[in-house]
Amino acid sequence: SIRDDEVIAAADERGIAMVFSGERHFRH
Repeated sequence: SIRDDEVIAAADERGIAMVFSGERHFRH
């Protein structure tokens, strides 16, 4: 459904942001 797509998009954005920030912290 449209709502599911929105939820998945929001979760992906948060997940990607956490992954990138986590990688940066670990690398630095």
